[in-house]
Amino acid sequence: MPTIGQDRIDGAGAGLPMGDAGSRAGSGGHRNVGTLYLSLAVVAGIVGGMLAVALQAGLLPHGVLARWGGGDAAGMWERIATRHGMMMVFFCALPALFGGFGNWFVPLLTGARDMAFPRLNTLCWLAVAGSFVLALLGLSVVTAPAMSIAALLLWCVGMLGAAINMVASVLNMRAPDMRLRDMPVFVWAQVLTAMMLVMVVPVLAGALTRIVLDGGDVFAHLDTVLRAFAGPEMALLLLPSIGIVSQVMETFCGVPLLGRMQVIAALVVMSVGGGAVWTHDLFNGGLGTSDGYHAAAELLVILAPVVMVLGAWGATALTGHVRPSLPMGWAVGCAVLLVAGGVMSLLPGGMGDVHAATVFAAVFATFAGFYYWVGKMSGRVVPRMAGLVHLVLTVTGTAMSLSVHQGAPAIAGAVLMGASILVFAGMVIVTCMRGRGHIAANYWGMGARTLEWTLPSPVGMDRGNRA
Repeated sequence: MPTIGQDRIDGAGAGLPMGDAGSRAGSGGHRNVGTLYLSLAVVAGIVGGMLAVALQAGLLPHGVLARWGGGDAAGMWERIATRHGMMMVFFCALPALFGGFGNWFVPLLTGARDMAFPRLNTLCWLAVAGSFVLALLGLSVVTAPAMSIAALLLWCVGMLGAAINMVASVLNMRAPDMRLRDMPVFVWAQVLTAMMLVMVVPVLAGALTRIVLDGGDVFAHLDTVLRAFAGPEMALLLLPSIGIVSQVMETFCGVPLLGRMQVIAALVVMSVGGGAVWTHDLFNGGLGTSDGYHAAAELLVILAPVVMVLGAWGATALTGHVRPSLPMGWAVGCAVLLVAGGVMSLLPGGMGDVHAATVFAAVFATFAGFYYWVGKMSGRVVPRMAGLVHLVLTVTGTAMSLSVHQGAPAIAGAVLMGASILVFAGMVIVTCMRGRGHIAANYWGMGARTLEWTLPSPVGMDRGNRA
């Protein structure tokens, strides 16, 4: 007998001609594309993490950098540092949080059969994967300027298409009886991220195109553009992270999220307000027209929604009965990093630390989502002890990296982060080599109330369409 979730997913394609229904189910599949995004994020995270460890721990001597950089060791160091940032933000965090988990679970949580444009979904992943390859080629001295611009332009094309697809899917493909206010916080976070990408990415693409047309020192202009993108980048990372952590909090606290509508309102304010603040900075930056009151108002637009979300999470944890688990550990780590980022933003010259804390919080949210949904995606259970080692190494390395930026503690933190990457990679390989076990549809128990937990684990197993 089909479950409620199966009925909704099957019913989403009712009334379509057989050709359309077949193309919607067989043109890539949202689960397959989501898995591809997550695989790309894992590879990019390993590459970016190893680049960071090599630079921080001094594993690349001056002579090696000079040889790779054609005699310009400082320029090569700068290129590697830039590639690390691109890998972690453009190809690891955003593809995992938005492309991976978004493609996998937004259709399941809204009762849709697939994304609105399945073929476009696959093409967008190909564009993002191609931009990842071009970014790696940009490490070369000969092709660095051209490859850097081409990689970011292709990334803009892929993410813009994915964002449009996400908005169209949520607005048009959800179950007929699901109102917008009934959607889970995770879905709200995904669609608001998509709307913000639709607003931000064309501006970034236009700036990159102007760099190509103007000529001159490409790296100097590229650095300016990437610094300008740092404003919306914080909101783009925080929105899906909050959606995932809210889902995890509901499950392991055993009660619905307290202040749910307030959390959704906070996400809307963060999306719209973050875009407005960024637009203001673009037009007024360097003109000397902003005063302290403007800066305080801009900071309040970002901090107030985060404080509201943290309050809702805290109230939910105090009201319910918290169950210790790997996803909950990562979710708590994300919340602690958001608190630390808020404190750092009030300190003089602390904005660099705020961005670092935001990226780390996004990484913690990504791992929270991975450990939360890995059984639903793959039908496999990760080794608990390996997951605990991964969590402890990452927490320790993150604390040392944020608190001390130089010297032996910073090197030790970088080494611990590198070790955590190796543990995670080994755990993924071992888990994939294992055969699928018999996992319950709702293996987290009573706290998991959303629609995907009514479907078998892995999703699609009963259809013979294994993601």
